[in-house]
Amino acid sequence: MRGEAEDFVARLLRRRPELKQEVAAKLGRAEGVEGANGAGPVDARALETIVSEQRPVFFAGADGRGRPTIDLADATIRGAEASFLKEELQRRQAVVAPLLSRIGRIDVEGMAGTPFVGTGWIIDDGIVVTNRHVAEIIARRSASGYSFRMGAAGQPISLSFATGHLKGEAAPGISIPVASVLYIEPEQSAVDIAFLKLSVVSSVGTISALPIRVGSIAEAAPLCVVGYPARASSRVIPDQALMQELYRGVYDVKRVAPGFVARQEQELIVHDCTTLGGNSGSALVVMQTGEVAGLHFAGIYLRENQAVPASLLRDYRERRRWTRPPVIETSLPAPAVSAPAEATTITITITVRGGAASVAVGGEGKARSVDAVESAAAAFLRIGPRALLAARLGYGEDEGGPPLIVAAVPQSRLHEAPGWPASFEGIPVRYEAATLSEQIEARADVEAAGDISYDDDARRKPEFSLDPITEEMSVRAHLSPEYGFEELQAFFVAATGPLDSAMYEIQGVKMAQMLAEALARGVEIELTADRKSEPPQPGKEAGDDPLTAEVSTQFEQWKDDFQFRYQIVPLGRRGLVASAYHIKVTVDKGGRFWLSSGNWKNGSSQPLVDEAMRQRATETDLPGNRDWHIIADSATLAERFRNHIRQDFKRSGELAHREAPELEPMVLVPALVEAVEERKPPSRVLAPLDVSGLIKAQPLLTPDRDGRAYTEPMLALIKSARHSLLFQIPYIGMRPDPSVHRGNIDELIDALVEKLKTLEDARLLLRVGNDGFSDNRHVSWYLRSRGVDTSRVKQLADHHTKGMVVDGQRVMIGSHNWSSQGVSVNRDASIIFNEPRLAGYFGEAFEVDWDRAGGVKEKRFVREMPELVLRADEAVAIPAGFALKPLSEVLSEVDD
Repeated sequence: MRGEAEDFVARLLRRRPELKQEVAAKLGRAEGVEGANGAGPVDARALETIVSEQRPVFFAGADGRGRPTIDLADATIRGAEASFLKEELQRRQAVVAPLLSRIGRIDVEGMAGTPFVGTGWIIDDGIVVTNRHVAEIIARRSASGYSFRMGAAGQPISLSFATGHLKGEAAPGISIPVASVLYIEPEQSAVDIAFLKLSVVSSVGTISALPIRVGSIAEAAPLCVVGYPARASSRVIPDQALMQELYRGVYDVKRVAPGFVARQEQELIVHDCTTLGGNSGSALVVMQTGEVAGLHFAGIYLRENQAVPASLLRDYRERRRWTRPPVIETSLPAPAVSAPAEATTITITITVRGGAASVAVGGEGKARSVDAVESAAAAFLRIGPRALLAARLGYGEDEGGPPLIVAAVPQSRLHEAPGWPASFEGIPVRYEAATLSEQIEARADVEAAGDISYDDDARRKPEFSLDPITEEMSVRAHLSPEYGFEELQAFFVAATGPLDSAMYEIQGVKMAQMLAEALARGVEIELTADRKSEPPQPGKEAGDDPLTAEVSTQFEQWKDDFQFRYQIVPLGRRGLVASAYHIKVTVDKGGRFWLSSGNWKNGSSQPLVDEAMRQRATETDLPGNRDWHIIADSATLAERFRNHIRQDFKRSGELAHREAPELEPMVLVPALVEAVEERKPPSRVLAPLDVSGLIKAQPLLTPDRDGRAYTEPMLALIKSARHSLLFQIPYIGMRPDPSVHRGNIDELIDALVEKLKTLEDARLLLRVGNDGFSDNRHVSWYLRSRGVDTSRVKQLADHHTKGMVVDGQRVMIGSHNWSSQGVSVNRDASIIFNEPRLAGYFGEAFEVDWDRAGGVKEKRFVREMPELVLRADEAVAIPAGFALKPLSEVLSEVDD
């Protein structure tokens, strides 16, 4: 960013030449500063400081009579120009403050965890202007124009334009329902703009439009951005301390941020006011005149902020661009006509542009390319029935048949399918009930307004490093169900403490006994856990099943009787992680630690298995999940995991009471679950393996570095495969929208696909069922479309492993699921070992499971699916054959 910062300094000195010596001192120069490149080398960090500290942010407020004002006292002022901007805003308060009541927050109801999506302002009578990228979160194009997207309950969301949301809510302002989305500028346009229509509210009356600037703006003329900045993650704003100082730790409320114009172009105005993500759609106002100079739409940290210029805004308003219909394409099935068997179905495509229609006729008999079908699926998702949650390329029941569009809708809307298009762009459309993962991904989210509060910055010291290490260590590899609980119990018996445990879920009487016995021996235990392990509410009894009784019912008693502490991790918007503290790691004193893919549950990942059962295992399959575990003795790895777990404990305590907990979404779950074919017994039982020596290992954690601490080493591991790659994972979360690349997860999928296509031996083993969370057919369809031989994909009941073996030399084991959140913003832990003996052991375990697995069936999916409903506090009608459960409970059953 150095060039941009130097330009900033040059503009600063042109406006304020009296600051020449002060700037020179900050840059560490003995002489003055003549311009951007005028006096030798400059420390880039000093430049960044000058850029950032000179742009203050002020709260919008209200006086005693409820009239809008600007609070000039409660602000961070750093630097002479920041003081100048404060003084200028004070001089122009009478001009700027009256505009505040015409600028509002675009609030959303019906999207869990997303209270608002951006800012907007009155551009014409009853018309709000905002950004295209804001409108696309809440609306999609349909045959009749635009419609609101579906919320978590399968119902359209609702919007309002709210001019309040001030610090302390001294004056709540007004809130007007948004009646409709009038226009969204096409994606190929450089103009990031959209228009919303407000409902008529008689008590409010007409709100006058903001005036729009005519002509250019002088470089020395102060501007201000008025909008609703939302907290940003360290990925967006690396200097979180500076952000907290400038914004006084308060977000999502109306702010006024002064600055200057940096550059003016025909389709762009660049300014240097301080903004964050929720500012999308803000008004860029000329302080002296109160005119709007631009519609803010984007920013680049410490470089520049961008806005749609006033000239374009005036043009759109004068032409009333929102009255022109969008380009809409839809396909309608032709009426059935008696015809010979070889005849093809005819599709009529109607294209509407500016009120004129054109008609094209095409046949479905012609096979379409994969790219064409995926493109059509993406388009259909945007302009098809409002109920659509996902659309993808799929295949019918006919072996070798051409691809088609598979569209997913909520279970409760599936009965409407006969009235929807049977084809689109000449491609057949098949409707199915959406999986739970598709419903979760369809819940639109705004990055800045929905960020987690994981503290990457607190983990930059060497003791938190996730770099690979090579040191003398010992590793005991073992498997569930054969040896899981027995080995875990032995680990606890040998523990001296203190034990730092990080766990997703703990259940079972035997688990409680194991922990209680260690505590009674004087072992200190500090537990950081997901809310799945949270103590039950008062009055709730523990379960009757001795295998699944809740351990957490004893937590408070253990706190009183022993050296036991626990912390439940806050999840969701601004929690430590997004949806699951999914890690399974326990660290003991002296360098020993246990790491696994399995929860502490006697009913699944840690079943009670004795030697007699193992002797009969090849005839009668053992109960419980297939999981991979290790117990390792490595001082460096243990210390790094311990440090992260302790920081999780500390950070969770800081976050726990900062905000009221969110209401958890609920799920309607079919009461009768489709039977899953029993797992065949293994051909052999693998005893634990002890390996020691000089071993290279790399710890993997998310959400560190927004998931890149996991994704980058995993990409390197996958790409290193030369001969074989064996991947055992319960499910892979495929894209619900072919046109949207989801970052980490899709990079990993792309790398895996390449190896499945090209390696001599590359195989993928998924889990049967997944309780409606995902559908293995989606994986199979995608691989088939990419030219992968789908005989390389199998599925096995009750496998919970998340492991990969490469070339028989390297192995990854751990808890990371392959979903967009699992590889990015949930807490998980895995390790890559560069050790042939360990790779050989887990490779043999894979072969045992591969031999007893079956293929992925591509038959029509007919079972009833779970369905998200909005919030736990809303009355929900429970249809026959369904039960209502919290989302976290359903997800834990998927992870059982």
